Amino acid sequence: MNTTAMPQARQAIAVVNYLLIVGALIAALFGLRLIVTSLLIGVGIGTLLAPLLRRFQKRFKLPKAVGALVIVLIALLGFGGLGYGLFAMTESQMQTLSDRMPQIVESLQGMADGVKARYPWIGDGAASFNVADTARSVGGKVFEGAWASFSMIGALAFAFIIGLYTAVESESYYVSLLRAFPASLRERAEEYCKAAAKTLRNWFGAQLTDMGIIGTLTAIGLWIVGVDYWLLFGLLTAVLGIIPYVGIAIVVVTASLVTLASDPSRVPWVVGVFVLTQQLEGNVILPLVMSGRASLPAVPLLVFMLIVGTWGGLLGVLMAPPLFALLLLAYQMFYLPRVDGSNAAV
Repeated sequence: MNTTAMPQARQAIAVVNYLLIVGALIAALFGLRLIVTSLLIGVGIGTLLAPLLRRFQKRFKLPKAVGALVIVLIALLGFGGLGYGLFAMTESQMQTLSDRMPQIVESLQGMADGVKARYPWIGDGAASFNVADTARSVGGKVFEGAWASFSMIGALAFAFIIGLYTAVESESYYVSLLRAFPASLRERAEEYCKAAAKTLRNWFGAQLTDMGIIGTLTAIGLWIVGVDYWLLFGLLTAVLGIIPYVGIAIVVVTASLVTLASDPSRVPWVVGVFVLTQQLEGNVILPLVMSGRASLPAVPLLVFMLIVGTWGGLLGVLMAPPLFALLLLAYQMFYLPRVDGSNAAV
């Protein structure tokens, strides 16, 4: 037998095995994307909760399981109370908007028909334009596969359970993860894991702060200019602010259309409030809350959100920014020093 052919055969077999493994992983990512996204979100939740759980245990000398249960109860009471308070504050505006929605849709349809009659050159395609059908179509595409069933709620509940288990056993998981790397790479892996956990916690804290501030400022600004549903739009600004760029665009379009149907003269004021608050956010709020932290470049983040959102739906969009921050950190720590010919992390 030709001895030189044996290494080549082994190499070919190894390549085939690698390709099969990669193919299986890709198939799993697409076939089990809801489970994968839940798992990733759960690990993120566990990373956020782990320091809080450790401090809680150290202060009150409680077992891990008991400490985790107490934190869950506190979180449920805190978020439940906050959610109930916000709902109580915006309930009247939500009910009024719901009651007026047929009138708003009819008014917008009349405006659209007037534009088509005034500018017939727009085309035959616009002749069949229907505001109600378009709104339902767009809304269905935005929330397709997310709110149509309980799948997203179940995925988030599953993620929260994974997060709790991750937080309770964070030290053992951390040690096991490092042992999966060769001994020569463990030090660098440990540096990245610590930096990644810090990056994730900083991003989450800064995001919550930014959401609260920008939502409050938007609500106050809309109230000053006399816009209907000012509190509801401020709340939507805060909640959808977790989706960079896209979230605020949805609120601006919605607020502008609702105001256009009821009081067209106030639409410039609505747009002006959002422009002003976004300028404050970009030039004052974010530099303060993100002080000393790397900002995420807009264009790569939007492209990454599109890719992950296409793969994982609304859950993918929600987890895209922190995941992009971790990938950016890996790029800065491993790729850039290699290109620069240095072993030092950036």
